[in-house]
Amino acid sequence: MTTPTSYTEATLAAYMHATLGDVASALGWAAGTASYGEAVNETALAYGVDDITTITGRENIARLRALARAESWRQVMSYTAGDFDFTADGASYDRSQVHAQAKAALQLAEADAMRYGAYGYDVVVQNVRDVHDPYAYIPDDDRVLAP
Repeated sequence: MTTPTSYTEATLAAYMHATLGDVASALGWAAGTASYGEAVNETALAYGVDDITTITGRENIARLRALARAESWRQVMSYTAGDFDFTADGASYDRSQVHAQAKAALQLAEADAMRYGAYGYDVVVQNVRDVHDPYAYIPDDDRVLAP
């Protein structure tokens, strides 16, 4: 299977649906922009574009996919925020587990998206060499006071 070189709203929604897997099925979401329309919009806003079809290039597609994963899990969290645990007819129902799992998945997806400079987080690594060694011997004739 080849890596996608571009996305439309429909294909990005399908990717988001595949990302959620069984969670999407449990929530009753179908593959298509009807269930994922707002998550697609949030992905475009997070990326900083008005039209995702303009995004091309391997690194840009990777960033788009990372943002789409995060926004799909954010939508699950929003959708399940009101789920609560209850007991009925002698059985216990822990509906809040989906929300907790979505929160953990969102944190992982956001950390992955940060690799691509998403969410305003960039890391720059460079070599630093300290030339001011306090233990280095400097002869008196070489000591110079700054003016």
